[in-house]
Amino acid sequence: MFVNFFIKIFPYFFIFSFIFFEFTPIYFYESKLVKPFLTFVVMYSWICHDSSRFRPVWLLIFGLFYDFLKDGIVGITPLFFIILYHFEQKKTGLLLSFDFKETWIKFIIFLIAYFLILLSLDLFFDNSRYDFRKNIISFVFTIILFPIFFSLIRKLTVRFGNYDN
Repeated sequence: MFVNFFIKIFPYFFIFSFIFFEFTPIYFYESKLVKPFLTFVVMYSWICHDSSRFRPVWLLIFGLFYDFLKDGIVGITPLFFIILYHFEQKKTGLLLSFDFKETWIKFIIFLIAYFLILLSLDLFFDNSRYDFRKNIISFVFTIILFPIFFSLIRKLTVRFGNYDN
């Protein structure tokens, strides 16, 4: 009974912990610190591997929690998560391919779209200085770390899928 509860709750705990650790303050190097967008990687990977585990309401909660901690325009991240979920549910092939390189390129395209929308809305509404260098480095780190987290989520999905059945 406890094992079944743990299996059902683990993906939610995993994603909330990634969101929390992505925004944990590091006081010594806060202005120079570059953090990759690991929450976007984890959500993209989990939606690709097991989209039936999450309902759109949970994607909305994850995205709103992410946006509130990010302290910017609220609503863009949950919109992207729900769009990714919709594409995967319709089996359009826009997220996942048989060849991993194609999946990686599709992830990069969605991440670029996410970045451009955030940048344009931030410049339009916030009128603050946008640190291009820091965000480009975060973008590159995110792309480099994508295969590691994609394979980790695939292994977790297979492992928990075996226990779940």
